[in-house]
Amino acid sequence: MNKFIALFSICLASLTFAQKGLAVKVGLQTTGILGAKIGDNKNGFGFYAGLSNSFKLDETFSFQPELLYSYQTFNNVNVSINELIGGIETEENLRARFDYEYKTHFIKLPLLLKYQPKDIYIEIGPELAYNLSSRVNSEDKFNELPDIEGKVYNTNDFQLALLVGSGYQFNNNISAGLRAGFGFTKFIENSYIKNFNVSFGISYKIK
Repeated sequence: MNKFIALFSICLASLTFAQKGLAVKVGLQTTGILGAKIGDNKNGFGFYAGLSNSFKLDETFSFQPELLYSYQTFNNVNVSINELIGGIETEENLRARFDYEYKTHFIKLPLLLKYQPKDIYIEIGPELAYNLSSRVNSEDKFNELPDIEGKVYNTNDFQLALLVGSGYQFNNNISAGLRAGFGFTKFIENSYIKNFNVSFGISYKIK
């Protein structure tokens, strides 16, 4: 936690006090599970907002750190009893039964290398994220068990992902981009869930 706070502070300071390139970012996103091992993936939707800055390395390359708040949802659906707890593979135990909806809140620190020879740009780099809170809602399709909503325990507070993206610079202040993120870290310790994320956003340079 202390390491994250230190990194958070450094990134915030670099974003706030740099002389050029400070921008506000907002966007929409969809999140899912990479290769769901039980049940099926069903993407959820969310949004993000924050700040970015750009430090030119030469005429075409720049380093772009960002500080974002991210609200994400994703779903693990059609989970059978057999997939949850094992046991005898009867017809009933193998039937798709439970749906799980996850709602998460993250602080994210993308650290991107950006290549922009003209108006179109591409970007790539790691993303560090801290899980502020996560909740899950479970639903029994057979209506034999009540719906349950509560906090997700044993989550990995620190998440690591690889980001790749591309976008277009409309003018000196406004740009729009599409970005994909592929998670390396399991969402919950000792689980199968790793997330992928696709987002579309707009950036407005304020400094």
